[in-house]
Amino acid sequence: MSGMNQYGNTVLRWWQGMFEDSATLKAKGIPPAPTSHKAQLKRCDSADAVMLQEGFRMLWLELLNQGLEDVPQNLEAWATVAAVLVHIKQDNGEKLAAQAGKKVNKHGEPADKSIVSELRFAKLQNAPTPDDFLKRIRRIVLQLDGKASPTKVADDILQWFDEFYAWSPRKADKRISVRWAMDYYQAANQKYSKSKTA
Repeated sequence: MSGMNQYGNTVLRWWQGMFEDSATLKAKGIPPAPTSHKAQLKRCDSADAVMLQEGFRMLWLELLNQGLEDVPQNLEAWATVAAVLVHIKQDNGEKLAAQAGKKVNKHGEPADKSIVSELRFAKLQNAPTPDDFLKRIRRIVLQLDGKASPTKVADDILQWFDEFYAWSPRKADKRISVRWAMDYYQAANQKYSKSKTA
C-alpha cells in the first residue's frame, strides 16, 4: 500500500471540501462537498458501511485515478481513513498521539492528566482487528474534540493497516505503536503554558 506521500494532497482536499467554508474553498479551487456526504459518513459504524457512501466514493475514485491499487486491503484502509477524518473538525497540524498525550484541559490550560488516558491509548495501540481499530481511533479523535491533522491521522491509519497485513515489515522504532508511544509520552512529559496550546 502506498502511503500519504503520494496521496496527501488528495486526502487534504477531500477533507477540506467537507469542512471549510465556501469562500475558502473557492480561493483554493476546491469544490465543496454536499453536506449530506459528511452526515452520511458520520453515521457509519464500520468501514463496510463507509464503502457504500457517495462521500467515500469521491475520495476512492480520485485515489484510483492517481494510481492506487484496487485491492480489498486498500479499500478497507481508505474507508477507515474516511470514517475517522469525517470526525476531524479542525486541522491543527498536530499528530494524533502527541495531541492525545498533552496534559491540558478543554480550555488549553495545564492539567494533571493527559487528554486521553494511558489505558485508552494502549487499547488503540493493541487493537486486534480493523473494526476495533476504527472504533478506538474514532473515539480518540472525538475525545480530542475533533482537532488533529487530517493528513497525519490518515498516514497513521495507513501505516497501521500496512503493519496489520504485514505488507512492509518495519524495525521496532518505525512501527506505528512505537511511534505513537514516543509521541504520546513526550507530549505527556512536557509542561504546557496557555501560549503553547492556543
